[in-house]
Amino acid sequence: MTDGFGRRLLLRVLLTILLTFTVLGTLMSGYAGYLLSSPQVCVTQLEKQNVAEKVHDSVESYFTSQYQTTAIPPETYLAVVTEDWIADRLEEQVTAKYEILNGSKLAYEMDMTDLETALTQFFSDYAEEINYPKDTVYEEKLQETIEKARTELTSQLDVYHFTTMQNANIFNKLIGKQSYLWLLCSCCGILSLLLLVILVLLERKGEWGKLYFPGCALLMNGIFLTVPTAWILATSYFSGLAIKVPAVYAALTGVLYHCTRVGLIAGIVLLVFGLTAVLGSTIVKRRAW
Repeated sequence: MTDGFGRRLLLRVLLTILLTFTVLGTLMSGYAGYLLSSPQVCVTQLEKQNVAEKVHDSVESYFTSQYQTTAIPPETYLAVVTEDWIADRLEEQVTAKYEILNGSKLAYEMDMTDLETALTQFFSDYAEEINYPKDTVYEEKLQETIEKARTELTSQLDVYHFTTMQNANIFNKLIGKQSYLWLLCSCCGILSLLLLVILVLLERKGEWGKLYFPGCALLMNGIFLTVPTAWILATSYFSGLAIKVPAVYAALTGVLYHCTRVGLIAGIVLLVFGLTAVLGSTIVKRRAW
């Protein structure tokens, strides 16, 4: 009798542990697939963290400091590079990069036509003012100034470091990997349902209650998710990241804290469902006695 009880309990415990990890795998691979498939989180954080404003402040500081060496008034740049312009370019960039991640053959290049036009007009007006010929030297200096501005703005607007990831070949390795994550999510989800059904069927005689062990699995999942995410939020862990550029810091920590809050919410929901299942099964079992 005791050996039979022990074997039955051991089987249920093992299945419960498996269910814990398959549910966790379903949630984590599913959310990772979503993060790699949709730009929504990254785009939303750009707005919530006022990234465009921070980039604009940095750009303004840069072009103001360059005035002493280039003699180009910062207003020439800033009349075009407004906060709204930066916000639009940031969203375009993130959206385009995600299209590439999802398999598009798009070759994205930031549109700076308005800035090129403004710089060309400034050079033209200045050349006419001092009677300077628009010769080869003039054209080379104009193109050099445009290219330098393009390079600086491209760098400052790359708050998610897509270029760095491309240079390190990380970005290319992520292309198309969403399908593997969705497949993993599906497999873990199907296996979770199968384990859930098995645990319920094993309780046909009502020895512990049909939802007792599935509830235990959900409780463990809730603990696994809630404890670390609550600690991260309580200690503001990501705020200690050594990122000196305000716009990059705001964007990256914004995404990290968002993901942490999602994990915390998922953990709390699992805790509630798990506790309800365990207590409900216990109460029903006692009433049956």
